[in-house]
Amino acid sequence: MSFKPSLRSSVLAATSLWSLFAQAAYAQSAPVATGADGTPVDAAPGEIVVTATRQSQAISRVPISISAFSEKQLDTQGVRKIDDLVRLTPGVSFRRSALGVGGASIRGITSSAGASTIGVYIDDSPVQARNLGTSPSTFYPLVFDLERVEVLRGPQGTLFGAGSEGGTIRFIQPGPSYKDWSAYARGEVATTQNGAESHEAGVAIGGPIVEDKIGFRASVYFRHDGGFIDKVTGYPTVLSATGAAGAASLSFQPTGTYKADVNWMNSFSARVALGFKPTETLTITPSLTYQHTYTPDATGFFWSTLSDYSSGDFKSPKWVPTVDATHIALNDPSGEPQRDKFVLPSLKVEWEGPGFEVISDTSYFKRDMHELLDYTSIYEVSYASRKVPSPGDVALSEHWNGQRNFTQEVRLQSNTPGSRLTWVAGGFYQRAKQNFQQYSSTNFLPYLPTMFAATQNGGPFGAGTSAFVNWYGVAPIDGVGTYLAQLHTTDKQLAGFADVSFELFDGVKLNGGLRVSKHKGTYLANYAGPSANLNAPHGAACPTGTTCVVGQGAYAPSYIQGNSGIKETSVTPKFGASWQIDPRNMVYASASKGFRPGGAQVALPSNCNAELISLGYTDGNGHASSPQTYKSDTVWSYEIGAKNRLGPLQISTSAFMIKWKNIQSNVAVNSCLQSLTANLGSATSKGFDLQAQLNPFKGLNLSTSIGYNKATFDHDIRSNGILLYSGGSAITGFGAPWTVVVSGDYEHPVGDSKTAYVHADYTYTSHYLRTGATDPASTYYDLNLPLLPMTQLVNARAGMRFSGIDLSFFVNNLFNVAPHLGYTHTKNQPIWTDYSFRPRTMGLTASYRY
Repeated sequence: MSFKPSLRSSVLAATSLWSLFAQAAYAQSAPVATGADGTPVDAAPGEIVVTATRQSQAISRVPISISAFSEKQLDTQGVRKIDDLVRLTPGVSFRRSALGVGGASIRGITSSAGASTIGVYIDDSPVQARNLGTSPSTFYPLVFDLERVEVLRGPQGTLFGAGSEGGTIRFIQPGPSYKDWSAYARGEVATTQNGAESHEAGVAIGGPIVEDKIGFRASVYFRHDGGFIDKVTGYPTVLSATGAAGAASLSFQPTGTYKADVNWMNSFSARVALGFKPTETLTITPSLTYQHTYTPDATGFFWSTLSDYSSGDFKSPKWVPTVDATHIALNDPSGEPQRDKFVLPSLKVEWEGPGFEVISDTSYFKRDMHELLDYTSIYEVSYASRKVPSPGDVALSEHWNGQRNFTQEVRLQSNTPGSRLTWVAGGFYQRAKQNFQQYSSTNFLPYLPTMFAATQNGGPFGAGTSAFVNWYGVAPIDGVGTYLAQLHTTDKQLAGFADVSFELFDGVKLNGGLRVSKHKGTYLANYAGPSANLNAPHGAACPTGTTCVVGQGAYAPSYIQGNSGIKETSVTPKFGASWQIDPRNMVYASASKGFRPGGAQVALPSNCNAELISLGYTDGNGHASSPQTYKSDTVWSYEIGAKNRLGPLQISTSAFMIKWKNIQSNVAVNSCLQSLTANLGSATSKGFDLQAQLNPFKGLNLSTSIGYNKATFDHDIRSNGILLYSGGSAITGFGAPWTVVVSGDYEHPVGDSKTAYVHADYTYTSHYLRTGATDPASTYYDLNLPLLPMTQLVNARAGMRFSGIDLSFFVNNLFNVAPHLGYTHTKNQPIWTDYSFRPRTMGLTASYRY
């Protein structure tokens, strides 16, 4: 499947014109669905009701671009995690870094620096994480016992505030029931080609404890995802030192399989929600959500040299440490374990008044993540100047991430059905604390005979000293530790907001909103260890005599122990208009602003100074000086759209343009393996999305979603003459320009009480655009690094429903394709790594709904 450039303008024009004008002609003759009392029916049969505007509306009546998935849809399409959800949503992509860290992008607004560009909510609690340290990530909830998932495209700065400048993803959990009992259960077993078995089991139940007064909802869920990457021992041989031959730049002589299918994962979640209705107008709902994931080896990448893409047989090396004359003992676990867990207690209070209601949401999000990563290849390249690891060499990096978010929001909103005036007003407070700690260790660096300009027994410390000490000025922590960083941020936000819609005359509404946010951010950093020494001699001669004493005098160690802060006020307005031509057809237009808060940082260590100066980060005397703060960045989004029901066809279209200014960006300081955050340049993102559903006859449902997005920098982005990104090149990480999903469902009754069904979906993404290392104009251009290619994926499911039971057989990745999703290497190095789709997976799913 391919798309020619000329198709872009024609598809955009056709969908926009058709959506804006075709429904007007249809409205003259189409019958209007009405209820028993003669009033128009707002929602089509089976249509999802969402709360994207903080008030319940049929999705076809919401004047923004939104995708929503019910629990039944999520089950049918096999959605189990955020990657699956993103794959089915136009305008949304998901990226993974070389460390396996993932982040979502909506309409091209994405950044690996600063605060999050995407708001992530569990019910009404924001849980997104700031980019802090080397392995930040947002914890996405497991997909089980969800009432629905909403994906709101475009900035949601008025109602959802800071961090939602690209859009918002909302995971809505079922509330307690006061009248009726309900139950949901799901189990699954599956096997993966060249991988291990997977299985899951979960159950949820809800109902009244005291009818009309006390209700509950409780769930528990466990899933085991079998691994499919093997770790092998052996020795690499360099065939092409620069990596110009791609995967063939290395050969690898295996000596054995260390462990098969190492990247398995166990996931567990539990939730309980109680509801109390002491009066007819007052509802109190406390809830507690818990989730925990564990993998013994978080390696998400494999070595292309070792892997067979055609069969989906993927492998990575395991470097086994030795203890001898050139290696010190190092505590090395069997893999790269990762644990991530959160607990989320919340309290929702709702009171219905005359013509309005008051809603209070209080929550506390506590998350802790710990992981150990293999840094052997990084250390060999960066410190030992070797192309590949030598036998016995191992380097490890241990990371701790933590979040502590207290959030309080109070809303007053209208609740009079059919009123010409609807409104929402409220206040928001959040105190979000985030911590990061990194400890890196190695078993071989202290024994290197040379390290950059330093030599064993050389200056400044002389005979009996290692090259390591002569370069860094201090010995490793406990003989192995090279780097220790402890980073802490606290973000406090206080905001007031209002959103008002007024119906001027039948069907025509004007909408306006405003949010004023005050943000205070503080940053604290403490560094230790040799590579963080600000007073490292770097092999220089002793300035006070023939030799210096380690740790004393002119080269006494010095470490960063500092803090900084920032205060800002942000104003985010929104304007919109919509025309509900008839109950089936609506057009709308909007202009809205979004932002994410700025932040603070401390100076980089002294081994970064030379490159900082080359990048232009200097003080008045020409000395290296990295920035201590960075400001908020902002977007203005302009959107037109239409939502139509034309007989058996339902279609939603929108076209948009987003202007992004003062982008919080990472500036890599490669010489010291560090980076800083700065506000650099502006960008424009534009495109369209289309979602359509057709029911040509009873039992058959065809649907498609098409998204086109081009997010590019407006001008060259330079730092002291060094071209980081060229004007017209893509925003890094925004994803593929084209995404297309086509799915079909067919149901057929079998006998009086059974229904057989089949489902299939096809996903296409186009090749990526040039940016950074793939852009010939950039200083960092890598001639050997290819663009990520187009991908295609097919999933299928067939099953039977009867008496609330759903039994099905599924095949994910039907054709066992393994495209390059992260094919990369360090410039002028031979090691190529990659990740791809999970190999073909087949299994059985059983679910029950009551």
